[in-house]
Amino acid sequence: MQTIWTINSPLARSARWTLERPGMRVHGALEVALLVGLGILAALATSMGGNLLRVPGHAILRGTMPLVLGISLAPRRTAGSLMSVSAALTFIVMAMFGFRLPQAAAAMGLLCLGPALDLALGSATSGWKLYARFAAAGLAANLVAFAVRIGTALAGAEAAGSRGVLSFWPAALLGFAACGLLAGLISGALWFRSGSAGKDAVRT
Repeated sequence: MQTIWTINSPLARSARWTLERPGMRVHGALEVALLVGLGILAALATSMGGNLLRVPGHAILRGTMPLVLGISLAPRRTAGSLMSVSAALTFIVMAMFGFRLPQAAAAMGLLCLGPALDLALGSATSGWKLYARFAAAGLAANLVAFAVRIGTALAGAEAAGSRGVLSFWPAALLGFAACGLLAGLISGALWFRSGSAGKDAVRT
């Protein structure tokens, strides 16, 4: 537990807003509560908005910012996975009480995004390489979402009223890939600096 919950020091130094500052001692329970809350927020955001943009794969744009904000505030090495677990539990509770859930592809994209961020940022650097890692995580998660969307179409289980993705899958693949890349890149640029904030060591 100590190993997987350690602070990702390069991320902490590059974060625009973070609880992990040199000389500050933040209680772990506060960080967990914060990450759980942001996971819930990401799940709710993914469930709202419908298909207003009419771009395949755009749902990830709504859920990525809360997750990347959580990694900025509490840059722990498993922060993303914890938020995705929180999002999964939120979907389960929503289903139990009859609330509207996102399409299976959108939900799976969000659930994969947290672990993808943890993996991509495990050996984080600064500058454009850091932003590239955020973009790669978004791309990976949304490609999984695309695979789920194709799978549901092949199984005849597409959501009522949705356009049959099999009729335009090349364009859908491009949309999923572009939205994943943009979601990771924009969120990374919003919550993280391109350079390190300082050379001071961050508590581990």
